[in-house]
Amino acid sequence: MKFKLLLLFITLMVTGSISAQWSVGARFGGASGLSLKNYSKTGSVHFEAITAFNFDENLDGFSVTLLGEKFGAFSEDGKLGAILGAGETMVFGDEFLLGLSGILGFDWRIGRIGLQVDWMPTWIFVNESYFSPVNGALTARWMFGGRARPQY
Repeated sequence: MKFKLLLLFITLMVTGSISAQWSVGARFGGASGLSLKNYSKTGSVHFEAITAFNFDENLDGFSVTLLGEKFGAFSEDGKLGAILGAGETMVFGDEFLLGLSGILGFDWRIGRIGLQVDWMPTWIFVNESYFSPVNGALTARWMFGGRARPQY
């Protein structure tokens, strides 16, 4: 089940956005690891995959989070804005955990560098019941493919 969800998400990202803007980078915070983000060719809904090690002692282990995010531009050029989104989180530790995550933050683009500051609370409900409100982070990404700057 968990691998089917991951495969479905990756397939949707790749088939729906072959020429779209992509970015990859490091995430530092409550869950530190790698972030891969796909900026839609049309519209302002983007997808992000985060693989990380969690520092919340109740969610100790390796996690994969798949998010759909809505971007709202603050500036006319679309380089600064807010993100709001939701998705699922899988934690691979002593036992498999599954839950929902939300994300709220700010995204700023400087050339091909993207900076994101966000808060990503998570509610685990499979194999345990736990709410983790402590996952704030800073993400720095390098943008590649498609356009030099996403279109909003």
